[in-house]
Amino acid sequence: MPVATLTDRFVSTAKPAAGKRQTEFFDGLVRGLAFLVSSGGARSWFLIFTRPADGKRARIKLGTYPEMSLAEARRAARETRARIGEGVDPVAAKAAEAAAMRVRDLVESYLARHVVAKRSAAEIGRRLRKNVVEAIGDVKLSALHRRDVTRAIDAVADRGAVIEANRVAQDLRAMLRWAAGRGDVDPSIALAIRLPTPATPRERVLSAGELRTVWAALPAAGMTEGMRRILRLCLITGQRVGEVAGMTRDEIDLDAAVWTIPGRRAKNGRDHVVPLSPMALATIRRQLADVDAADERRERREGRGRGATPFVFPAPGGRAPITVQAVSKAVKREESPTAGAKVPTAPGVAPWTPHDLRRTAATHMEELGVSPFVVGHVLNHVSVTRASITSRVYARYDYAREKREALELWANRLAAIVSAPDVEPHVHPAAAQ
Repeated sequence: MPVATLTDRFVSTAKPAAGKRQTEFFDGLVRGLAFLVSSGGARSWFLIFTRPADGKRARIKLGTYPEMSLAEARRAARETRARIGEGVDPVAAKAAEAAAMRVRDLVESYLARHVVAKRSAAEIGRRLRKNVVEAIGDVKLSALHRRDVTRAIDAVADRGAVIEANRVAQDLRAMLRWAAGRGDVDPSIALAIRLPTPATPRERVLSAGELRTVWAALPAAGMTEGMRRILRLCLITGQRVGEVAGMTRDEIDLDAAVWTIPGRRAKNGRDHVVPLSPMALATIRRQLADVDAADERRERREGRGRGATPFVFPAPGGRAPITVQAVSKAVKREESPTAGAKVPTAPGVAPWTPHDLRRTAATHMEELGVSPFVVGHVLNHVSVTRASITSRVYARYDYAREKREALELWANRLAAIVSAPDVEPHVHPAAAQ
C-alpha cells in the first residue's frame, strides 16, 4: 500500500496500479487517511483506525471525490480521529446518526456547512426550507427514495411555479450530491433528478423605443425610488441586479469614478472593477444623499446615533440591502393586462425582468461597435476573464480603459435614447388596444 503526501493534482489523476482493479493510497500527512481508486473511475476517502472497544482494525468511508476535496477529507479524518481518541467508535456512531437523521436535518447541515458562504445562501435556504422541508422534511435519510424527491419537486410545479420548481430541483441535486460525497445518502438519488421543465435561456432585449417608454414610466411605477435607481444602474452599468442592490459605500470611489465589486459578491469570485460613467455617478450621488437624509431622520426620531447605513440601497430599517427578490417582485407587480390584451404589459411594453436590462446593455454596446471581448470584461463573464490558465494566472491586464470607454459610450447613447425626440416611444400592441 503506497504512502505519499497526497496533493490535489495527484488525487485528480491517480489510477490503480498496473493489473489491479483498485489501489489504495495512504496520505503521509494525516495518519490513517486512505484514497481508494478503482479501474471503473470511482474515487473514495476512507479512514483506517483501531476500534477503541476491542483494539481491532476497522475502516470508515468519509466520502467520495471530487464531492469531498483533499482538504475536506483531511479535516474529516482529523475530526474522526479526535472522536476515536475520546472513545467513540465512528462506525457505530455513523450508523446511529444515519438511522436518526431526517431530510430536515440534512437541509440545515448543508446550509450551515456548505452554502453559508455563497452569495445566494439566503435564497437557497428559503427554497429548501419552504419546498423541501415542508414536503419531505420528516423522511429519514436511511429510507429516502427518489420518489420522495420527485414528490417535493412536483408539489412546486403543480402550483404553476415552473421556474421555482426548476431551481428547487437544482438545489436538491446539489444538496444530495454533497450528502453523497459525505456518505449520507446513495449517490443514485441525486443522479436521478431531472428538471421538471426544460430550461431555455432568455433572449429578451429591450429596443431603443422600449427603453424610452420604460425609463419615462419608472417615476410613476409603484416602487421605491431606491428600486427605480437599482433598475437604472443595472441598465447603465450592465451589472447583475444582486451586485447593484447589494452595493456598499466602501465599494464606491466617487473621486476615481469606480465601483469595485468584491470577489465574495461577484459570481466568478474575483474582484470586479466597474468604471462609473457620469450618468452612473449622478444616480449614485442622488441615492447616497437620500440615504444620508434618512439616517439623519432616524437619528432624530430614535434620539441616538447609529452611524451611517453602509448600504447604498438599504431595505427598510437600514440593516440590510434591498434584495434581488424584492426588485424582481416590484417589476412583476407593474405588469398589468389591458382590456383585450393577450399578454400583460409592464408598462406599455412586453414583460421584462431586471436581468434583461443587463442583456440589453450588452447588446446595445455591441451595436455601438464595442468588442464582444471588452463587453465580456464589462459584464465580468467567467468565460472571458478566466477562459484559460493563461487568463487566470498570467494575463493581468485589467481592460480598465476599454471598459470605461465602453460604458461611457453606452451611457451617452442611453441618455440620447431616453431624451431624444427622434426615438419614438414604444407601445406594445396589446397596450394599444
